[in-house]
Amino acid sequence: MYTLLVCRHVWPARSAMEYAPMRNSILTALSASLLVATAASAAAPPASAPAGAPLPALPATGFNAGLSDAQIEKLAGEAFYWGLNIAGFYELRYVYTQFTGQPAFHGLNRMQANNNLMDETARFATTINASTLYAGGMFDVSQEPLVIEAPAVTDKRYWSVQTLDQNVNWFLMIGSQFTGNGAQRYLIVGPHWRGTLPPGFRSTEIVRATSNSFSLATRVAVTNRDAKDMEGARKVVNGVRAAPLSLWQANGGTIPPLAEQPVVAANYRTFPRMKQIVDFGRTMTAVDFLQLLSLSINDATIVRRTDSVKETAVLARLAQLGLREGVLLDPAKLTPAQVKAAQAGFDAARRKAKAALEASLIDMNGWRLQSSLFHDDLDYVTKAGADDVAWGTPVPYQSHTIAYVFRDSQNRVLDGNRRYTLTLDLANLPPVTEFWELPVYDSAGYFIPNPDKRYSVTSYMLASGAYAVRDNKVTFYLQPDRPSDPDMARNWLPIARGDTFQLAARFYGPMAPLIDGSYPMPKIERTD
Repeated sequence: MYTLLVCRHVWPARSAMEYAPMRNSILTALSASLLVATAASAAAPPASAPAGAPLPALPATGFNAGLSDAQIEKLAGEAFYWGLNIAGFYELRYVYTQFTGQPAFHGLNRMQANNNLMDETARFATTINASTLYAGGMFDVSQEPLVIEAPAVTDKRYWSVQTLDQNVNWFLMIGSQFTGNGAQRYLIVGPHWRGTLPPGFRSTEIVRATSNSFSLATRVAVTNRDAKDMEGARKVVNGVRAAPLSLWQANGGTIPPLAEQPVVAANYRTFPRMKQIVDFGRTMTAVDFLQLLSLSINDATIVRRTDSVKETAVLARLAQLGLREGVLLDPAKLTPAQVKAAQAGFDAARRKAKAALEASLIDMNGWRLQSSLFHDDLDYVTKAGADDVAWGTPVPYQSHTIAYVFRDSQNRVLDGNRRYTLTLDLANLPPVTEFWELPVYDSAGYFIPNPDKRYSVTSYMLASGAYAVRDNKVTFYLQPDRPSDPDMARNWLPIARGDTFQLAARFYGPMAPLIDGSYPMPKIERTD
């Protein structure tokens, strides 16, 4: 599934092997991620209802006649660079709002919270975190505005609500580091919406979305993880609500609880294989991808940019592949040779995008730092490389940055059969306004099963006294078996014997050294 998170810089020689595990399957992303999609944890919702009249049929088309194999390869590559994030958005929205009968479905314009931290059983997304509760959904404001409400957060925990469109434009970010901890509400209007606004909303509460269709992700941090803490986190994540304006008005100017909100299944155009390509990064073919782009281009709720000369020129060229308004690409109209050429262009573009992403990462003392500081929204190649790993990247550095590591201080691949230490100096901890987390993953990017159910360490837990500190330093022990020494056991980070592993440090509210890569993140030392 999708997550909204990822990173950049030149990998060592084994980079292809090390980098591949970060590729996400699809569920969220947002994750986001950013978005991270969550399995439904609430009671069974009411029956679904249709979302509007059936869409009119469009004529089918293939590629333009006379295109050579070389031309098809080139155009398929250009489509990959420009549209990977858009195709991913279209498939992700389908999973959330149309693919009934599977856990992530919870309808259109409706939040769904996950009341438990992610653990080793969460196999729908790679490199997830174990420090925040999530809520998320897909929203459409083409017919009416959306109201978002957030409660006051009085216990000083991190929380955020972030929205983004199909082009990975983050047009709203609220929460502890952005807008404070008071109770808040917002009215999201579509880019072409016209109408009368409710009189009680201030100008700062009215936000114009960059597209009619967008995703929304809520993150709420846990602190010391006791019963009181979890109760507080759940109160916040379930307190953040979103609903169409008409539902808000009908409920007396407030959003009703989730269980009282109708589950509305969307009716965007689909094709049969969308059920088979949920594992987007691994199962999508070039033809699948081009079909998703064809649907996206013909979807009025996915509002394209009108001010980009580059995008306009790209779309004019992609029309030769049948990617244009008024027609839908039909695989039955493609010859085997055309399919082969499109796949060759798709595969070559994926390799080039991966290399561009690797070259854009910031080397932070051996860690590969993700930061949007040098991001260029019109650099389609690098952006596609980021989206191919985790839809929704690059996450704006105002929110958080991430740093991955696959090798120890001697540039050796991290080996689950060995023992390692990672030592942080309390006088020089990662500089953040919110909190940091150090999660550990297996070679595929999943949490590692262990008897303590410990998948990461956090600054919140450090502040609560959970870890042993000596000489003003905290040393974490990365090894497959629990240490016999009690203090070492308190600081144990389990790894998987017989496998390699990786870390993905997350820095929420990063200060400048965690944006430009100048912070001396400590290296991992092998001790056996």
